[in-house]
Amino acid sequence: MTTVGELLPQISSDSGVESERISLIFNGTPLSDKNRSLKDYSIKSGDRIMVVVKASLTPNFEQILQKYLQASYNTHDAKAITSKFMSLLSKTLDSLSLDDIDRLANAFSESY
Repeated sequence: MTTVGELLPQISSDSGVESERISLIFNGTPLSDKNRSLKDYSIKSGDRIMVVVKASLTPNFEQILQKYLQASYNTHDAKAITSKFMSLLSKTLDSLSLDDIDRLANAFSESY
């Protein structure tokens, strides 16, 4: 049996929206318990579940980068480039020592 908690990541993956921003509604009832199965909510094959996406307060860097890249690349390539860039950025940031971070902080504070 599929649970609400199992359904959310699928919807998130298909839509590109973070699962924390997704709410599911069936016949006016919010499907808020992630541990309950769809059957517990009396949902059967062919029934429609409304997907509501809560507005993001501010776009994150990854979203901004992907949107920028889509001006020059198709959606698939923009996603791939963004994913690779974010991976490299994360590895680079993870490799910084405390001294490196201190130098960066000093450089930023001097520029303001």
